[in-house]
Amino acid sequence: MDNLLRYHFNYFTISTAIIKRFSYLFNKKLTMDEYNISELLDMSDWSNDDETDADSDFQLESDSNDDSNDDLFNENDFDFVTPPTPDTVPSQQNKCHQDASNPSWNDVDDAFQSNILFNPNNEPVGINHDIIDTLAEGTPYDFYSLFLDNDVIHLLVKETNRYAKSLLSTRISPKSRLHKWVDVTSNEMKTFLGIIMWMGLCPQPSIASYWKKSEIYASKIPKYMTRKRFEILLRSFHCCNNDDCPPGDRLFKISGLLDLLLSKYKMARTPKESMCIDESIVPFVGRLSFRQYIQNKRHRYGIKIFKLCIDNFYTVGFKIYAGKEAVVGQRLSTRIVTEMAEEYLDIGRTMYTDNWYSSYDLATELLKRSTHLVGTLRSNRKNNPTEVIKKKLKRGEVIAKQCNQGITILKWKDKRDVLAISTKHSALMVKTTNKFGSDIVKPKLILDYNKGKSLVDVCDLRNSYHNPLRRTLKWYKKIAFELLLNTSVLNALSLYEEITQKKISITSFREILIENLLEKKEEIPTENSHKLLETKSRGRCSNCYKHMVAQGGRKHAQSITRQIRTKCSSCKRFYCIQCFSEEHKIGKTK
Repeated sequence: MDNLLRYHFNYFTISTAIIKRFSYLFNKKLTMDEYNISELLDMSDWSNDDETDADSDFQLESDSNDDSNDDLFNENDFDFVTPPTPDTVPSQQNKCHQDASNPSWNDVDDAFQSNILFNPNNEPVGINHDIIDTLAEGTPYDFYSLFLDNDVIHLLVKETNRYAKSLLSTRISPKSRLHKWVDVTSNEMKTFLGIIMWMGLCPQPSIASYWKKSEIYASKIPKYMTRKRFEILLRSFHCCNNDDCPPGDRLFKISGLLDLLLSKYKMARTPKESMCIDESIVPFVGRLSFRQYIQNKRHRYGIKIFKLCIDNFYTVGFKIYAGKEAVVGQRLSTRIVTEMAEEYLDIGRTMYTDNWYSSYDLATELLKRSTHLVGTLRSNRKNNPTEVIKKKLKRGEVIAKQCNQGITILKWKDKRDVLAISTKHSALMVKTTNKFGSDIVKPKLILDYNKGKSLVDVCDLRNSYHNPLRRTLKWYKKIAFELLLNTSVLNALSLYEEITQKKISITSFREILIENLLEKKEEIPTENSHKLLETKSRGRCSNCYKHMVAQGGRKHAQSITRQIRTKCSSCKRFYCIQCFSEEHKIGKTK
């Protein structure tokens, strides 16, 4: 009797559970498929229920005497098919993602090296040919005028005058020098910038020291501008319209000038095969929401900037870090590299980075855009091969592993462990000479990295000479002077040395620019001041070339404009006789 009651009780329990599950479905009003229903009705998980109180002698009568019922639920009569899920049937895209996120590391094999070629379509790279043709014998100021041209000067003059008037409309002291404000002109703005650059060459304790009459602080700056005028210009210096500032835009005060100069940098020169990105810092100790602290920099507090440098210390990219810019699923360093180099990807170039940027994820992202990555690597980066990271090496030994995408991670022991990543190198060792003249063996990856990283190192080195940045409470003035008086000067020097094939120090280059920037009386063109002379060298007429470029482009101008030997003695530019007469509005001379 007890066994029979227990039998009915078990069936009652099962029926109650089934009814509860169907009630759940109707209450939720779910649209179910066959797989979902079978999953909800699955009783397999009940096999683990506690049966310690079951009677060992209990057995159904049908179980012992009648075997015919076994055929009713024979598993061989049914085909149970497990429905596919995203985990069991990955798509081709998911498979590639899994391969990239979980790489398998093997010994280095040249067969897996990526066969990315640089510039397969022969696109124009290097210096703009228009600049080469027109400034073959240009002066340093001619090259500097490519960046500090009329557009930039007009922007600075317009916004400085606007800001000064807005200051006058506010409540100021009756004795304020702003009451004597006079609109600044283009020539005066050039003089103002020239004086600031001059102060970098001849530093003194304070700005007021340059106008002292003491022989200790003797200076010729007072000949070009009074102290009051200089200080009022420094206070009113501006490069944007504050009324147009959108809410939340931290970089609005400098973005207009930055975009204008960056377009000129990119127009003048296109990267060849090598590019290098690195961070720098503009010293600033005032209050600023995005002020950064970098311990290993000479100036630890300031505004963090990222530079994209190419051949001959030329800067082609400039980005200001204005706070957290993280994107879910992507590291900040990876996004900065891809954003700054966006215009120069897909052509087979090589990006050189330090260990703050380099990672396996960055290498895969650049490989998708047909771009190589070479750089040092941190040992705690994700997806690093443990065999390489944990290997103990003696000096001179090397170990390297490579994944099926052609990414090589190498560890070389010099004075300490050097960990590097590359998508274009193997574990090849080459002979070289150290600074003591001894022959040593180094990985080719390390040698190429040192050469590529020097692109930005030389830029920072030359930028440190005679820096004209002054202490000021306005952060955007620091950035503006960094762009106008440092980055633009170095870019002009880079173009000057490569086009004219003349070597000149950064100090001498700045001296020539200062002399040209300081305000001078405009000379009236006469026959004595401008003469058309015949030279040994040849070049295209400056005016004819410009007209042909406007008519049909650079290639059209190069094929149509003929080369001549006549050059203006004052302008230092090639002119044909007709253009020389029209340009200077004087009679023909020989």
